[in-house]
Amino acid sequence: MIPRQILEIFTVQLKTEPKSLIIIRTIIAILLFSLLICYASIQINNVKSDNPVIASTPAHYEEKSIPLPTLHFTFEYRFTLTCQIVGSITKFSTKECATHLRQPESTVNSNGVYEALFNANGLNFTKKDIEKFEVTIIMDNPEEIPASSLGVEMRAFDSQVQDPLLIKDYEETNTNVIDQLLSLIDMNLYFLASQQYYELELSRIRKNVMVKKWWNILGIPSRYVDETYLNSILESRPYSPFDESLGLSYATLAVVMRTWRVPFEQEQITVNNIENRVGPGAIRSWGVIQRMKCFGIKKGVKKHMNRRYPRLPFIKSETDKPEDNNNKVDEEIGVSNSITPMNHEEVQIEILERIDAIERFLREFVVDAEYLQMLENHRR
Repeated sequence: MIPRQILEIFTVQLKTEPKSLIIIRTIIAILLFSLLICYASIQINNVKSDNPVIASTPAHYEEKSIPLPTLHFTFEYRFTLTCQIVGSITKFSTKECATHLRQPESTVNSNGVYEALFNANGLNFTKKDIEKFEVTIIMDNPEEIPASSLGVEMRAFDSQVQDPLLIKDYEETNTNVIDQLLSLIDMNLYFLASQQYYELELSRIRKNVMVKKWWNILGIPSRYVDETYLNSILESRPYSPFDESLGLSYATLAVVMRTWRVPFEQEQITVNNIENRVGPGAIRSWGVIQRMKCFGIKKGVKKHMNRRYPRLPFIKSETDKPEDNNNKVDEEIGVSNSITPMNHEEVQIEILERIDAIERFLREFVVDAEYLQMLENHRR
């Protein structure tokens, strides 16, 4: 039988403490953990909200074949389209081109307009062959169109990427990619007026759009989606009265390539905003604590500044102001610039005092002078 005294040696005595102390300690731990979570989430959201900077590489790609654009036409009055693809080698009939047209419906759509579409469906501009195609707009009842009408609304998009007007059918769900596409809706928007011949000159730009994810803030590289978009210039001239082939056409649009050189752009996350958030802000000689009026802190700071800096740096003193017109003051440095020999020595003393005040201020609040001294010692 083991004595009771020996059992007490190996028995762990339970420590007891007031329940109120346990509750207070738990509340403080929860508050601190909540503050940590809130601060981390704020920083993560700030980093995620950084807008990417578009960096253009100097390289250009010389393309020999570029897809024909997708063209959207809308108008308040009913119209029809005809098209003609002009090729020096490859020949297309009007019927073959018409298969790429979607004529307006017999009634207006939900927006109250008639809508037509030219869909390239794999057709390409080809260098030294297919370099132009024309779309002619014909009105069913031209006498109904008022003179104040802006004309037929036309938008052009790159046919090799998702049509921004049909974004609901897009499989990509990343908001950054979708926003990039939606920004192109009005990029090549024009109004085609009556009795005008238009020439739309296109150029193409290729871009890698960043698919931003939350793990990018950990330094994991982003995935990129290859997108292309069009830039355009629209020129016009009136119909020639001697051109009988135009007939009763409302307007004609000719689409050509302005250049076959395609620049490349790639998105990169900027680090400037991140540095501004987690790095130091504007340098100040005092902060919240030094501005407190209680316990005489603010008054003590003023005494310290007055004692350390008889002449405040970066500030022009009242004594620097001229007493007459013959003694002018330099507005940039606050130093008298009179060239009379009487005050030459005073100017030198004034400059030395200002330099000493600035150096003392930078040493105390901005620059780690001990580190600079260590570097100087290593030089020796």
